[in-house]
Formats: sequence, structure tokens, C-alpha cells
Amino acid sequence: VYSMFALREAPDEAGDAALTIGEDDKGLTPELVAKIRAHPLLGAKVLARGGDAAVFVVTPQEAKAPIAVTNALKASIEATISEVLGDAGIATTVTGFPAIRGDLVDIMVHDQLVLNVTGAIIGLIMSLIVFRSFVAAVMTAVPAMVAGAMVLGVMGLIGAEMTVMSNIVPALVMILGYADATHLSFAWRHDRDHGATPAGAARRAQHEVGPACMLTAITTALAFLSLTISDVGMVSGFGWIGAVSTLFGGMVVLVFHALLAQTIGRYWKTSSRATPNLLSRMRRPSAMICRFSVTHARVLEVLAIVLLVSFAAMHFSVPPQHSMREHLPLDNPANAALGRLDQHFDGVFPVQIIIPLDGVSATSPEGLEKIGKVHEAVAAVEGANTPLSLWSVRQWLGGDIQAAARQLDTLLSETAPETRSRFISDSGTASLMSVSLLEAPTHVVEPLIDKIEAAAKAAGGGGVTVTGLAVLTARESDRSISSLNLSLTLAVFSGLIAMVLAFRDWRIGVIAFLPNALPIVATGALLYLTGRGMQYTSVLSLTVAFGIAIDDTIHYLNRFRIEKASPTLDGRLIETSRHIGPVLLGTFAIIIAGLSTTLFSALPSVTLFGELVAVTLAAALVGDLFVLPALMAGAARRWFEPRTNPEAAAGEAPARA
Repeated sequence: VYSMFALREAPDEAGDAALTIGEDDKGLTPELVAKIRAHPLLGAKVLARGGDAAVFVVTPQEAKAPIAVTNALKASIEATISEVLGDAGIATTVTGFPAIRGDLVDIMVHDQLVLNVTGAIIGLIMSLIVFRSFVAAVMTAVPAMVAGAMVLGVMGLIGAEMTVMSNIVPALVMILGYADATHLSFAWRHDRDHGATPAGAARRAQHEVGPACMLTAITTALAFLSLTISDVGMVSGFGWIGAVSTLFGGMVVLVFHALLAQTIGRYWKTSSRATPNLLSRMRRPSAMICRFSVTHARVLEVLAIVLLVSFAAMHFSVPPQHSMREHLPLDNPANAALGRLDQHFDGVFPVQIIIPLDGVSATSPEGLEKIGKVHEAVAAVEGANTPLSLWSVRQWLGGDIQAAARQLDTLLSETAPETRSRFISDSGTASLMSVSLLEAPTHVVEPLIDKIEAAAKAAGGGGVTVTGLAVLTARESDRSISSLNLSLTLAVFSGLIAMVLAFRDWRIGVIAFLPNALPIVATGALLYLTGRGMQYTSVLSLTVAFGIAIDDTIHYLNRFRIEKASPTLDGRLIETSRHIGPVLLGTFAIIIAGLSTTLFSALPSVTLFGELVAVTLAAALVGDLFVLPALMAGAARRWFEPRTNPEAAAGEAPARA
């Protein structure tokens, strides 16, 4: 344990070192506060500037202890504090990354319960609102719930690691399951109302909508798979789990919806005078939207292209941004205390500088001089706070360097190995210096680290190495986020290629690009306009959102190929929107309602994920209802004009994944 009560004055001639805070001191006077903070051995790290807060540093004996051990140690420390302080009225918090790690796991377990249970309840309620039928709501909700539960079980069965991101996969699969089940229920209900038996309507729904549902699962899985190229373990793991889960969940929804349609579907009351539900009420507005799009096709095309270029310019101008605390719960006491430490104690994020000694002893005058040069050079860099090295100990000892070297030899020989390793390597060939940085975004921290490295190398030679969590985070985050942007690009093109292969028509990929690229760059433009950087979570959200957003395009084009009610292209588009538009609006409402559960998470990264996916899906809905019909009726009109030859007619069959 290290605190201001462990600080000592330099040893006297007899080797005795008096405590800086003696028994006769009368409280923390301004003079004593200044004396403590000026102590070269991290005095500024154990007492705040105003003397109103102090830090006790506890080093666990086991460096990488299991969470249960860390939680037990934390509980023991808290019990000791409570026993010692009693009713003194002093507020205390146990913090640090080991303590926060335990809290983080507790929050993820809580989130898993809240996201899944709340998502299931909200989905059932939304299904009741959309269909106004208990039977249809059960047929829609139960397959999605089963898919989410089975994915959660499979993750546990294979021992998938629980992370902040993988924790939301079961809820995400359930939300996607609601969307697919809504399409299936709508198609099944349509055929039942036209006299089909429950089994016949189920077969028809599986034939018309099932392939499109499976294709949406494939495109979403491809979006997840694009994340596996990342060299960040948490991200690549999220990609693998998401890809397998979406494919598995899609199959589960198809199977269970068919089973329910043939069992409880018999209780569906068919009537031509049935009370219209929310979806049927949206038929006319959907047709009106499409009529507007085909009538003003040229204007909408030009507007969409202008917006794409403008939004893309802003999207690609968003700088990468990463903070070491962006994944930590905002209202967690330990995290809040970490923020106070950062603010009042000159930073809590360490940078380690390894100084090679070129064969001389660290405690020799020559070694101390080299360490001292690096120490002073780094200390002169603005933003590099409270450097600690053997030179700090030499300053504490005082006197000439020869005497200090002899005293250091004696002190280090009597020091515990774990304490000695904070200053010199086990082999004695290198010395370690630590410096603290304040929390800041990557674009602030990285230039500061570059200045520290340049100063250290100029003073200690090219062999000096700058490392540590802050360094790795600052330097690798930009590269990792750029890698994720590559994943996003790969997700876009792999999704479009999958559509081309499924529909067996290259023109589908061309026509689908604009309405699906526009939502991504629109969300990026929103980040740019709000002054927010591109975080890990931001790119993950856009990648997954694209995989979900392209689903609506697939269902729209699949319905367009089936639609034969009108002999003209404009008429087919309007009838397609009249039929599929309400379902797209209904699935959007259900997905957004499901994503709203992320707002209840204590983890800011989970909340940000839900917000950005929701924004992207909203923009995608506009693209599919307005831009897609305009493109098909405008620039690509010749591609989609009705054909009369048998070979062309054969190509109008539903897409099969």
C-alpha cells in the first residue's frame, strides 16, 4: 500500500528516513500540502492540489487475478475502510481498472437480461399493435424469441467469450427475427384472408417470402463476417459470433413460423369485413409515396446523388477518435472516481519509457546521468505529468551523484522485487520511467506521445522505447478504426454481390447501391455535424446497420418480381409499394422499438450502437420507399420495363437464397 503516509524524507547520515507526515503534524496545512506534492516520489499522485482528496494505491499480489478474486479483494478493502473510518463522514471509492472490470461484468450480465427480456416484451406488444390479432402476434413474436434464446444457448454451449459487443448479439438476432416473422405473418395472413388453409398459406408464405428472409440473413452475416478481418480480438470475435448467430436465427424463425402457422393458425378468424389493422391502413400512404417517387423520378435521382456526394465528403472527414474510458459505464462510482483522479491528480493513464543502459549499472553515476537526461527531457514536455524513475529517487536522496549512487545500491538491495521492477529490469540492462497523461481523445494524445518519444530519444538515444496502454491505444486505434472502415466497405460490396447472385441479375446490385450507401454516409455526416469522432462502436454500428438495412431492399425487389397486377412499370412499382411498404414500416417500427432497449444500458458503447443503427435504418427506409422506386422508374427504367418473351418472364420468379 502506498500513500502520503508512506512518504519519507531523505535518509540522514545514520540511514534513518523520517516520515514526511510526522505524528506531531497539525493537519494538512497549506505548507504540508505543498511539501507532500513536491515530494519527488509521486507526492502529486497521492494528494490533490487543494489537499481535499487523497489516494491510497493498493497493489494486488496476483497481477491478473480472476474476477471473483478481484471482487473479494475489493469487498475486503471496502469493509476495512468502513471499519476504520466509521462515521467520520469521509467519502471513499475503490477504483482502478481491476475494480471497474468486475463492475463491468456485472453490468453486462444485467444488460443481457434487460436487453433480451425487455426486447421480447416490446416486440410482442409491437406485434399486437401492428396486427391487432393475438394469433398473428404470437406467430410473429414466438419465433423471434426462440431464435434469440437459442442463440444465447449456443453461445454458452460453445463457450463464446462475453464482451461488451457480443453481449447484444442475442437481442439483435431477436430483433431481426421479429422483422422476418412480420414479413412471413403478413404474407400468411394475406393468403388466409383469401381462403387458403393454414398449411397452404404457410407454404405460400415460405415460397414467396422465405427465400428473401434467408437472403437477408446471409447479407447480414456477410456484414458481420467483414469484421473478422480486424486484428482486434473483441471485434473479430463479435464478427464470427454475429455471422453464425444471424444465419442460425434466420433458419430458426422460418421453421418455427411454419410450425405455428399450421397449429395456432387455425384459430385465425378470416373475414372480408375484418377490422383493418395498422398495416392495412398504411397501404394507401405507401402507394402515394411511390406515386410521388415515380412522378418526380428525375428530381429525386439528382437530389439523392447530390446528398450522397455531400454526405460522403462529410463522412470521410470524420476523424478517428478513441478514449480509454469510452466503453466504461458513465454512472459507475469507480469510473467516476477514475475521472476525478484524472482531473485532480495529473492523469491516471501511464506511459512507460524503457531506457537501455548500454552495459552500465542503473545505479552507477553514468547510468544515473543517462536516466536523468531522459527524465528531465520528458518532464519538460507540456502534458507529461509526474515522471517517475530512478532519477526521482536520486533527487529525493539529494547530495552528490556519487553518494546517491551508493545509497541507491543499498536501497535497491533491500527493496522487494516487485517494487524494484518498477525502476530497473530483472537483468539490470534497462531502466524504466513512467509518466502520466490526462484522458483526452486520440487526436490529442497521439501528438503528445510523439513529443514525449522524440524528447526521450533525443536525450537517451535511438534505443529508447516508449510503450504502455496509452501508447498502444492512441497509435493502434487509428489503424484499427481504418481497418474497420475497410470492413464496412467490404460489407457493402459483399452484400450487393450476394443480391446479384440471388436474383441472378447484375442490374440489381447497381440499382441497390445508392439507396443503401446513402444511409451509411448520412449517419457519418451526422457524426461530422455533431462534432463526434469515428469510434470503434461507430464503425461497428454502421457495418451491422448496413447488413440490416439492405434487408428492406431485398424484400422490396423480391415483391417487385412477384407483382403482376399492372402491365406498366409505374403501376408495378406502385402496387409493390402498396403491398410491401406497410410491412417495411411495420418491421422498422418493431426494430426501432427493440433497439430502444439499448437506451437502458449503462454502457455508453451499447447505447451509441443502438442510436446509430436506428438512425441508419431510418435513412434506409427513406431510401427504399423514395429513392429506389425513383431510380427504377427513372435512370434504370429500360432495365425494368415489362417484357413479354417467355425467357424474361421466367426471370421474374422470387429470389432464392
